[in-house]
Amino acid sequence: MRKSFLFLFTAFWLFSAEILFGATEPPQELVLCNWNLENLFDTEDDPANKGDDGFTPRGWMRWTNNRYRLKLQHLSDIIAQMQPDILCVEEVENRRVLEDLVKTLRERCGYELPEIIHRDSGDKRGIDVAILSKTAPVHAEWVKPYQEMRDTVVATFSFGGRQLYVLANHWKSKLGKQNESEALRRICAKAVRDKVDAILKKTPNAAILITGDFNDEASAPPLCEIGLFKTNLAEVVADTTQRYLYNLTGELSPNEKGTYYYATGRTWNLIDAMIVTRGMWGDFQPQAPWQVQKGSYRIFKTPAQCTKLGTPFPFRRVRKKGIGDSYMTGYSDHFPIRVVLVPRDG
Repeated sequence: MRKSFLFLFTAFWLFSAEILFGATEPPQELVLCNWNLENLFDTEDDPANKGDDGFTPRGWMRWTNNRYRLKLQHLSDIIAQMQPDILCVEEVENRRVLEDLVKTLRERCGYELPEIIHRDSGDKRGIDVAILSKTAPVHAEWVKPYQEMRDTVVATFSFGGRQLYVLANHWKSKLGKQNESEALRRICAKAVRDKVDAILKKTPNAAILITGDFNDEASAPPLCEIGLFKTNLAEVVADTTQRYLYNLTGELSPNEKGTYYYATGRTWNLIDAMIVTRGMWGDFQPQAPWQVQKGSYRIFKTPAQCTKLGTPFPFRRVRKKGIGDSYMTGYSDHFPIRVVLVPRDG
């Protein structure tokens, strides 16, 4: 009887220690993706959300249940191909569309991302930022740069005792006056920078990955000067303050045109990005518990996601002069981005 009791007690203690102290082995790799889903709204009119008025059966987008379901199916097909463990998304209306996406992903593709990290942000366009993941975070919080703006979602994950901080963003677009929109992106950058500094002050070797649609190029002042996100790896390594972060855009081939195509100006924009702390790259100090698998960062695109011109194939109603209305039933007006992280030895 005593031996049985000791065996049960020991087994319970080991099980509890695994949960409390992360004694389990970390996965061999983690796949992180980010995708602006281009106005993923449900079909119902929310009186509290003026931003969804066009996304109803009688609204401008003629947003019917059939179109909504087709959009969910198309998004699910690409997500399943990317195989993310953690997926950050932008331009989602509410928790319902996230639940519908998770359900479609499971039933159509057999792929599971059951954990939803989301809250209504109060954004005047009625769109939010969220994270879907296979594993629940140990902590989640939201940073609001300013009123009536999307939140930055801050999720802390732990895999085998190795923590990873993921910050999902959607900064102000360039619509409107240039100086005013840049000022708002600077506010977003400052809020993210403050959060990163707070994490690093507590944990200098923290693995922090910042991602999202920044609505600005990697060389723009909000990212480079305020966020201190640099695409030049040598500049990051030489930084004696160790505050510079590495924008993985610097890893892309010069042949990569961008993640978004501005049709009016006929210009490519590389506005979706991932940024990591210096310790997540190679052997740079202080070494983080997770590191970027070299060569893994890329813009994810399949032939189905591309128009004949190679631009992102959107899902929306369009009106062209002399042609009239037509409906493009693609995927999103952004290409997603993808990276692989691996646990650091030791």
